[in-house]
Amino acid sequence: MEEAYRYKPFSLLTKDQFTAVAAHLYRESAKQGTVLLTQELTNVDRFRILTAGAARFYFEFNFSETLKRDLREGDSFGGISILLNEGIATKTLRIQEDAEMIALDAAHFLSLCEQSEPFTEFFTNAFGKSMINRTYAGIISRQVKDKELNLPFFNQPIAAMYRPTTVSCPASTPIKTAAEMMAQNNSSAVLIQGDNEQVRGIVTDADLRKKVLAQGLDPRLPVRTIMSAPVIGISDQSLVYQAFLEMLEQDVRHLMLLNQQGEISGIITEKDLIVAQTRSTYLLIKTVKAAKNIRQLENIHERLTRMLLTPIQNGASTEYITTLITAFSDAIIDKAVSFAIAQLGPPPCPFVFMVMGSEGREEQTFISDQDNALVYQDQPGGQPAEAAETYFQKLSVSICDQLHRAGYRLCSGDNMAKNPKWCQPLSVWKHYFRSWIRTADPQDLLHSSIFFDFRGVWGELSLAGELKEYLLQSIDRWPGFLRNLTENTLFFKPPVNFFGKLLVEKHGEHKGMFDIKLAILPIIDFARIYALKQKLSETNTLRRLFRLHKAGVFSDRDYRDLVQTYNYLMRLRFLNQITITIDEQQEPNNHIDPTRLSSLDQVMLKAAFRRIATFQKKLNFDFTGVL
Repeated sequence: MEEAYRYKPFSLLTKDQFTAVAAHLYRESAKQGTVLLTQELTNVDRFRILTAGAARFYFEFNFSETLKRDLREGDSFGGISILLNEGIATKTLRIQEDAEMIALDAAHFLSLCEQSEPFTEFFTNAFGKSMINRTYAGIISRQVKDKELNLPFFNQPIAAMYRPTTVSCPASTPIKTAAEMMAQNNSSAVLIQGDNEQVRGIVTDADLRKKVLAQGLDPRLPVRTIMSAPVIGISDQSLVYQAFLEMLEQDVRHLMLLNQQGEISGIITEKDLIVAQTRSTYLLIKTVKAAKNIRQLENIHERLTRMLLTPIQNGASTEYITTLITAFSDAIIDKAVSFAIAQLGPPPCPFVFMVMGSEGREEQTFISDQDNALVYQDQPGGQPAEAAETYFQKLSVSICDQLHRAGYRLCSGDNMAKNPKWCQPLSVWKHYFRSWIRTADPQDLLHSSIFFDFRGVWGELSLAGELKEYLLQSIDRWPGFLRNLTENTLFFKPPVNFFGKLLVEKHGEHKGMFDIKLAILPIIDFARIYALKQKLSETNTLRRLFRLHKAGVFSDRDYRDLVQTYNYLMRLRFLNQITITIDEQQEPNNHIDPTRLSSLDQVMLKAAFRRIATFQKKLNFDFTGVL
């Protein structure tokens, strides 16, 4: 495999490093037309270099191929996905001509990244440069599984977080005078002007410390003696992530901001960005993770709504918002479980704490009811089950009570782990699912449907995985279940009549309103039923729809209509909850008064409900045969 040393990034390794890895390289081939990677679906388990043939890398975005890149000999792929996206393909790759490749498994690839900084920088630099492209950045910001989930902050405009003032002086100004100007204006930098008043350079606090104080330089010297040049400028309409990338690439901590006329509008510093970031939900999640006891998290959920007010009003995607809410909720659960175990001692056997319903789908809104359960490992023969049962019931009560203190209301339907029925060993949970799948009773199905959207959050996640696998296999053995589930979900109709008039409640507290949660439910049901049919373990509605579309279950147009309808209704739901919480100072709910909507929203709402009715007809035909 000596030939691999001709190609980057292997040529960036030392001879010894390459020799050590050469034994792990192997050859692969692929025929023309083969799709090796599928965006957001393929698990990238190896890094490859093309040595012969051709391939095309592209994004599937807005139902078309975009940002196409043709690969030839020496080009590589898979590295960024392994290194920066947890091994999930960020692009689709199709072989254009019969290809030969050199491959390296992900484990050895990551080991090389740890050993060689130049090897790693080959990928991180490429990623950073690509992020300058707004289309690329927009897609990546949705794909990359940023553990801190502070993407909404990074997608804010710089203009929202800097003071539009600048300090400047001629290049001949004494250093001491320039420093005094900075102090008087509470500025960390001063722009240095030439004879024509054009900016020639910049002097920062760091320059004063390192070039003047540390070296004993005469402060009477002209400020041009210590200035840095040229000054890096960026549009004040740029997004935060672009400013961070520019600072990283240029190795600077200050950027000059230019307005649309090209005039200087201010300076932004690395510190400015960090301070602004601390006002974002990022800090709130950090606060949760740093908590030492549940008292520090009392009613912390209330702070989340106000922090997300601006992103929602500014048009942030509902996917971003629900992702942030999920990250926040998961962080709270992590603390609640950890605190409970600290009180009760270590568990007697492995267990997993699961969330269900909207939280299981990662689609929570500002309504914060608990829907959770606990599954623990069955006790081996001969070992008493009572001890495990007693421990986990106490643990579940403690977890749910702590979540309640953090602002997550107890479930009115008692679908919580503190209910002994939902704190059981794996074998009992399998029995539950088996009985639900085989029942024909609509009420039983209605009650149990929340449990079909579950995910493990804390503990031995393989137990949740085993239960999911059991669910999918059981459905396959009992095909009548999907018909029953379909018939059950068709009871929920969009609130619009034959003539297109919105239907509202006639009596009670919410008279004259409709429940938008029930209006969205048919899309959630639609995605769930088809996902169970296709044996997809995914629970999130948008990701279910994406994978179903990729599997050819429905057309491009149907996929587009489903996604647009779902996003529109979710956005309306969020805006309604924000209005109730902030303006009316009440607990958020899902009831909307259509008379308070704009004429455009009323038209769009009716169109959305007509689409949903059409998809329900498709669901009915596909699973019951009824037109």
